[in-house]
Amino acid sequence: MKNLITILGIFFVFYCKAQQYPLNVNFTTVPNGSYIKDTNNEYNKFIGTWKANVGNKAVYIYITKQENRPITRLNKNFFRDVLLIRYKILVNNQIVEDTMNSSNDMVNTISMGTQIDGSVIFDYKGLKCLIGNGFITLEYIDSTHLKWNYQPQSTVVTNKNCSDYPANGIKINLPYETSDIIFTKK
Repeated sequence: MKNLITILGIFFVFYCKAQQYPLNVNFTTVPNGSYIKDTNNEYNKFIGTWKANVGNKAVYIYITKQENRPITRLNKNFFRDVLLIRYKILVNNQIVEDTMNSSNDMVNTISMGTQIDGSVIFDYKGLKCLIGNGFITLEYIDSTHLKWNYQPQSTVVTNKNCSDYPANGIKINLPYETSDIIFTKK
């Protein structure tokens, strides 16, 4: 019986190891239960606190890495190392939006993987009623600078298609007006 358990344990270790894939793999090509791992530590250079000033806004992004996050996409279940963005936005030194205290499960900006040029693309789930949902691309320039590009998919929501739409509206505070905003590491 001990031999059987030992053999099954060894098989499990090798089986799990064989199911690991690098970050840039297309998730549709991996089997269910696979682990898309940051094997080359490509994400580490993005981790930290970054700041950009855009007009009267000060935007702080806090990037952390979560390993082995369960993901479900297109009826596929797998695990992936991801970057999470929490942010704080001040307008005229007043906080207008702050996701700093969001748990990992509640973060609404999660990396989807790397691109050929080494940049990282994020899925941003948006605010109430999904306003502002879209994609953010971060490009690593050097150890103290990132280039930010945010493309919101929805910028207009009304009370017609969002039952709990606030009377004063929903404003996207993340910078999208100009592209290629430079963030500096703090």
